[in-house]
Amino acid sequence: MGVAGSPQTNSVEWLHSGAHAFPLMLEAIRVARVSVRLEMFIFDAGMPGDAFLEALVAAAGRGVRVSVLLDALGSSELADAYWQPLRRAGGELWWFNRFRSVWAMVRDHRKMLVCDDAVAFLGGFNIAPEYDGDGVVSGWRDTGVRIHGPVAARLGQLFEGQIRASGERRPWTLRWRRRFEEGNGDDGSARVLPVSPGRGLSSLSEALIADLAKARNATVVTPYFLPSPAIRRALRKAALRGARVRVVLPAHSDVRLAQLAARWLYAALLRSGVEILEYEPAVLHAKVFLVDDAVYVGSSNLDPRSLHLNYEIMLRLEQPEAVAAAGADVMDMVSRSRTIHRDQWAPSRGGWEKMREWWAFSLLYRLDPWLTGWLTRPGR
Repeated sequence: MGVAGSPQTNSVEWLHSGAHAFPLMLEAIRVARVSVRLEMFIFDAGMPGDAFLEALVAAAGRGVRVSVLLDALGSSELADAYWQPLRRAGGELWWFNRFRSVWAMVRDHRKMLVCDDAVAFLGGFNIAPEYDGDGVVSGWRDTGVRIHGPVAARLGQLFEGQIRASGERRPWTLRWRRRFEEGNGDDGSARVLPVSPGRGLSSLSEALIADLAKARNATVVTPYFLPSPAIRRALRKAALRGARVRVVLPAHSDVRLAQLAARWLYAALLRSGVEILEYEPAVLHAKVFLVDDAVYVGSSNLDPRSLHLNYEIMLRLEQPEAVAAAGADVMDMVSRSRTIHRDQWAPSRGGWEKMREWWAFSLLYRLDPWLTGWLTRPGR
């Protein structure tokens, strides 16, 4: 099951798909006695969303404090009236950043559930039909964790802070708060890495680069791959000094433009010895960074929006059982992926294909300064 820890520390169970996670999340809501906090980027009506609504309403009806925070853009197709049963039962609903301006591009991309400040769920899966599968035969491939222990309470605190940020009209002021958040949440075996809009390297980027600097083995799994130059350098340097570095990306992407942009980076990475694989059975949506004896898991992609514009949440875990469970899951993804070979990649790209990839990269990474330029420092 991938459980690690003891009653006095954080106990972690690795969740290898939405189909694995959703029943456990629903059960946690059903047995909650004090509080339920749910934060999602996308929440869709239908299944499994309707089952979550029913469980949330029932919890509020028995006196549990139920709070739901949804991103107003990610969940824009969900009518506000959908939540009337929850409101009537005494639950609370907030929409993150409903303002229509350039600041509307600052999004809450986090996905987590915290019950009674004792158990928390964190990962890449939204609550929508495409996540309710195993990522091999049905649905998208995704990952997450269930964690019991002190970290759950820390995540509950971050949720409350996000409620306060949800209606602020000047998101640019939040760049200063990020440094405060990043200074908290490390208990040794499980480190909370919140990411907020702001300048320079986030706590996630700093931790990942530090781990890559001494890595012997590293496997990065992400659906959207446009990392900062600092992270790209760290990946290449690790490979050049002899570490085995693998990057697993989707063969089938829900955002074709992002896939084209990522492929513009393949040639330079392959020349440095980085192995690139593309997951074939389904859309890959997992965000897992496995570096030696540590694993990162959560909501953050390796692209400019996750690293500089969005609110994200990641965990860095060191429990051996959790790392082993993550490693088994990652190796299963690797086994279902095709390898991109250096000697075949360049000859396979015609001039038109290279132009499309360069254009996509330029659009998403270089020609987006009016959204991200003020947040990034040159050379990062």
